[in-house]
Amino acid sequence: MRGKPLISVVLPVFNVEKYIKECMDSILSQTIQDFEIIVIDDCSTDNTLVVVESYKDTRIRIIKKTKNKGLVDSLNIGFKEAKGKYIARVDGDDINVLTRFEKQLKILESNNGINACGCWLQQFGEVNRVLKHKEFHDEIVARMLLHCSMNIGAVMFERNAVKNYKFNQNKTHVEDYDFWVRIAWHCKFYNIQEVLYYYRVHKTQVTNIYREHQIKADIPIKLILFKKLNYNTKAYSDELITKMLLLNKTIEVKEVSLFINWLKELSKLNKKYKVYSQKELVPVLRSILRILVFYLYFKKKAVGVDKKMRKQLFFKLPMREILFVTSVKGREIKKTFFQK
Repeated sequence: MRGKPLISVVLPVFNVEKYIKECMDSILSQTIQDFEIIVIDDCSTDNTLVVVESYKDTRIRIIKKTKNKGLVDSLNIGFKEAKGKYIARVDGDDINVLTRFEKQLKILESNNGINACGCWLQQFGEVNRVLKHKEFHDEIVARMLLHCSMNIGAVMFERNAVKNYKFNQNKTHVEDYDFWVRIAWHCKFYNIQEVLYYYRVHKTQVTNIYREHQIKADIPIKLILFKKLNYNTKAYSDELITKMLLLNKTIEVKEVSLFINWLKELSKLNKKYKVYSQKELVPVLRSILRILVFYLYFKKKAVGVDKKMRKQLFFKLPMREILFVTSVKGREIKKTFFQK
């Protein structure tokens, strides 16, 4: 009887008939062969299962759900069923570099304390670019204040480190972001600075269909991270922070000023409580402010923003942002002059 595998590959699938063979082949051809593949089918209506079942490999386990309950449910089943020391996540429309498991395994086995190892991703299909995630834990966690900075489809986990955590059914389409935030203070992250995963971009994938939902659903997750700094939530309400992060409603001068003060306060509080690496937090807070400033001064058709508002705000900005606006405006004027 075959013993426990070193790695459990958790592979949720739903209607990926066109892509699943490439995906499966990229798993089965890995330079590390000590694994099981747990395929969780969410009631596919195409020939996804036919393709999977054509592989006569005893390492493949197929779980056929009787009701379509979505990706979160499939992930929880896969993580629960995993028997390996490590769990490698893969999505059915993506492709693994053949050395992915070997390189991630090496990091996890040779670096005591690292519990989740990701990598860079090559987007292909309708988009062609490399997603270069930050390398070290402190960088990754601080960047989560901006966006989800680990791609869960390309990560290998130490199973014991995540066995007591489930993906939240109430966080559909942002379940990965929510998962990272909940384990970030209990697990240590690392991203290999190399493309080991090919992430297919196509019109039918969740990230395209539910993009607007994801942007809004990210905000409560970010608020959890910000609130770890114990700022005054009465002075800086969730409504204000949400409004300033989404930038989809008319904003007032006093709200911008309050938001700038809030960012300054976060930096001071972090020095006191040391929730994040101060070195990594400062550039993140500057990025958040820069996004706002760009919106106010350079975004065409920004909601409720006019020349009067820009003038009122200009000298309320930190000097770094005043210089930024002045520099960009200067280049725009120069460009217009030479085009005449």
